[in-house]
Amino acid sequence: MNKLLLIFVFFLLSFNIAIANAQTFAPPTAYRSLDIIDGAGLYKTQLADGNEAYLQAIDLRKMHVDQIIGDVEKMGLGEGKYYRVNGNSNSPYFPMQLFSDVENQYKTLYGKQVFSIMNCAFFEEYKASTQLAFPLKVNGQLITAGSSPYGPFSGAANDYYKNIKLKALVWNDNTAYITDYDPKSGFPLTKPSVKNALVSYRYSDHPAKILGKDQANKYHVIGTLNKDKTPGDELILILTVNKTTLDEAAELLRKLGVKGDILTSDGGSSTFITNPRTGNLLVPQPVNMKDNPNANKLPHYLGFRKKGVSK
Repeated sequence: MNKLLLIFVFFLLSFNIAIANAQTFAPPTAYRSLDIIDGAGLYKTQLADGNEAYLQAIDLRKMHVDQIIGDVEKMGLGEGKYYRVNGNSNSPYFPMQLFSDVENQYKTLYGKQVFSIMNCAFFEEYKASTQLAFPLKVNGQLITAGSSPYGPFSGAANDYYKNIKLKALVWNDNTAYITDYDPKSGFPLTKPSVKNALVSYRYSDHPAKILGKDQANKYHVIGTLNKDKTPGDELILILTVNKTTLDEAAELLRKLGVKGDILTSDGGSSTFITNPRTGNLLVPQPVNMKDNPNANKLPHYLGFRKKGVSK
């Protein structure tokens, strides 16, 4: 009888360990799960005044991150340096793609592997094609170095941004990290070992906070997290709020354990997040389609899917 009891206890412990390994991140109980697969989780929590936040936890050991862009009209210099530092703002143009078209094409390619899609890079204007605000490296290729007037160069549109320290989110098949971006050298995007990276504002440097006095809006904030007790952050956490300040959004990530830098990506009226099981959670909401016929089209998305080749 005692042997049977010991076997049962051992089986129960093994079962619990297996579940813990499958779900590498478990948020507080205030977050209600919307979709959980082996390697990723999508959660929702209620904020003050009836507002909401969506949390994505992506385990890079089990998930693949795709940067989705259209055909670039002309390639950049391939050096990763911020264009305006050297007086050259001729960064390449990227076609604006309707969010629903991107969603349908991604699902056609990867079927049941697809976990979610969101908008990401800041862009400069609502036209058929647009320049991206900050540098981008996709599958080992530098495709733009950024062109925002609110970037690190002597002629920046506001004095605060002349010496701004932009941050790079870098990831591979196992880990992610956030580090300083050097506009004069292009580091770390120029490192051969860096295959995918995007540059953006630290949340506290976003113009909406510095110039707009941190008014409540839609935002994505992004951080990295280590949950397996081995060196390197294997999780990317993305929190998407439908109406709150950047300070409040970043504090939510801090409470989830994020200790390093926190980035923002493109938000506001462009905010988009979708999941095959829940459908569209937030979609671009153009203020005036008559004035901006491309306002619900975006140039750069992130797609998250399970690793592997089967649909």
